[in-house]
Amino acid sequence: MTTPTPGFVTIDEDNAIHVLHARPREGLATFVFLNSMGATTAAWEAAIAPALREQGFGTLSFDYRGQGETRFGPDAVLEPAEIIADIVRVFRTESPIRPIMVGLSIGGLFGAQALRQGADARGIAFINTLRKPNAQVEWINTLEARLIAMGGMPLVLDVLRPVLSGRDQLALLRPTHLPDEGYTPWPADNPRRRLADGVHKADWDYPWAELNVPALVLTGLHDRLFRIQEDVDELVGQIPDATVVTYPDGGHALHSEHPARFVGDLSAFAHAIALKEAV
Repeated sequence: MTTPTPGFVTIDEDNAIHVLHARPREGLATFVFLNSMGATTAAWEAAIAPALREQGFGTLSFDYRGQGETRFGPDAVLEPAEIIADIVRVFRTESPIRPIMVGLSIGGLFGAQALRQGADARGIAFINTLRKPNAQVEWINTLEARLIAMGGMPLVLDVLRPVLSGRDQLALLRPTHLPDEGYTPWPADNPRRRLADGVHKADWDYPWAELNVPALVLTGLHDRLFRIQEDVDELVGQIPDATVVTYPDGGHALHSEHPARFVGDLSAFAHAIALKEAV
């Protein structure tokens, strides 16, 4: 198994994207992980990326500006357009071998938009990504930003967890959540709070019929916050080459709730793409 090489994709003297990149074994793909607003490289390096590297796959994870170890300067806006441009920059600088994008929640949307802006990938996996621009999306985004201001991400996760996670995950998390001492407000300049404010500018009106790479659509039926099943089904129907995998007992963060199954689904997707390309 190869070990990821930590480094930075330098943008300028104030801004540099933190990356962890491991090359694949000959003939295999590289999974490129695209964070949600609340994730960092740690979300992938805890279990998913190491398990894929054990199978010989390459991995590339990185933090957006405002996340993890990525450096950002006073001119960084921490908004979707900036994130998408940085994804394209990382692809061009790191040149992952046979890349397959893996986008968590809004990270999948960013990946699809990065494809339209020049990122070169052979496929993309959407983890509870598909949704339409509507009042529900606006409501959730506004609520998240206000909850962060009131009590930081601990409050956000404790409020939303019952409609984001499966029952087994809730039982596992309960002893370390809902603290008796309450929550601490986060200041307006906190990077995660700025990312939450910027997410209002995300463009969910994506032309899914124009997606020109194979797509793996991973859906957790216990994601009762973002998932509107009829919308997911409609959008899947627009994607030219889509494979759907449903987790009946899974919530929003399938990679953390069901890591072994998740790795198996990514591996099968990569091998299916390789077979299509060999024909």
